[in-house]
Amino acid sequence: MTKRPNSSPGGHGAKRQQIGDPRRTGDSVNSSEATSEAFAALAEQADELVECLQILKQQLSQSKNPAELQVGSVKSRLSRLSKQLLPSFEIIGSLNEPDVEMAQPTVADATPTQVPEATQNTSNILLLSNIKVTPWTSSEIRQEWPPLPPILDPKLAEEVFTHPGLGLKYNYERLEWLGDAYIELIASSLIHQTFTQLRSGTCAQLRERCVRNITLAEFFRHYDMSRWAKLPGSFRDHMSLGRGRSKDKDLLKTQADMFEAYVAAIILSDPERGLITVVGWLRALWGRTLREDIYKAEAAKRQSESQPAQSETVDSSAKQRLSVKIVTKGVTIEYKDLPGEKRDKNLGLPLFTVGAYLTGYGEVGRLLAVGTALSKKDAGNKAAEAALQNKRLIQAYEEKKKQYMQARDNNSVLDRLL
Repeated sequence: MTKRPNSSPGGHGAKRQQIGDPRRTGDSVNSSEATSEAFAALAEQADELVECLQILKQQLSQSKNPAELQVGSVKSRLSRLSKQLLPSFEIIGSLNEPDVEMAQPTVADATPTQVPEATQNTSNILLLSNIKVTPWTSSEIRQEWPPLPPILDPKLAEEVFTHPGLGLKYNYERLEWLGDAYIELIASSLIHQTFTQLRSGTCAQLRERCVRNITLAEFFRHYDMSRWAKLPGSFRDHMSLGRGRSKDKDLLKTQADMFEAYVAAIILSDPERGLITVVGWLRALWGRTLREDIYKAEAAKRQSESQPAQSETVDSSAKQRLSVKIVTKGVTIEYKDLPGEKRDKNLGLPLFTVGAYLTGYGEVGRLLAVGTALSKKDAGNKAAEAALQNKRLIQAYEEKKKQYMQARDNNSVLDRLL
């Protein structure tokens, strides 16, 4: 990491304040003026700088070994020039930074092989970018797995697979923490773009399938990342997969953690294209995970487009439709929780069971139908939908409602006559 200069009079700090830095908020020096001053400062010292560099070049061509260079006074001259000119180089260098002029390519342009050479400077990572996250389509989902993107920084690659239980200075914990945040954000963006007709609760369930430990650990094992893992000796007695509990000896969680760290390391080691690469890679992986859901979403979209649009004032929920069909004065439908220990086969989360009960037309607490879902609201709606599917039952209650309405109207007319 580059050391910040001090602000002693006449030193590098004073020169920095004189030139100014347009990247700092509230800097009183105009950016164009600062750039002009930076070029002027370089021009003033150009002759001496070129002379020193030519001396170094000549000595290196003679010795062929940098350790044998006899720099002498050149060393002190270059040290002085570096302090004087560093602020100018920083300002000029900022003119080509990605967040100033370079537009980030879209996900469609990102391929794991299109990455620059490694860079050791990860202090200026772009956290936010104008990367476009496009929705999944069934036509682009492939049977084959996408290739594994490389980590361009050897040091980060070492940290990714070093377990904290080894007691070393560097391990995967910090990278895993950062990678977890990137993974959740990318999954949320993809699901938001693709499943436009789903409520947020259902979208959260899809995201959970993408980011849960069992899914990430599966990716880890497919790419055989265990060949790089450095684990404590105690893991020899616990090499079977665990159940995702947050324990160091749980191998499944450790594999998921290392995968999250790997994601962060790709991004940090390639500030220019790392995030693009990760989005494209995870998009392909999760497309396989949610394949059936993507097919269903496309089918639902085609069906909705082929049907006439409903009025926005009409509540199309199953509960509302059931109420309109059979409920009248003195008739109620109550939705009650029913006991049950069922769990979702994909998420392993508990399922709610709700029954729809009708009171009226001479009946009390008549069970119409039962629904099961991950939320009580969805379970109640499914119960109503199941009742609506029972055509014979609904027609019978519709007839009773019709008779009641006619009797009420007849009584109203009679009352007026009397």
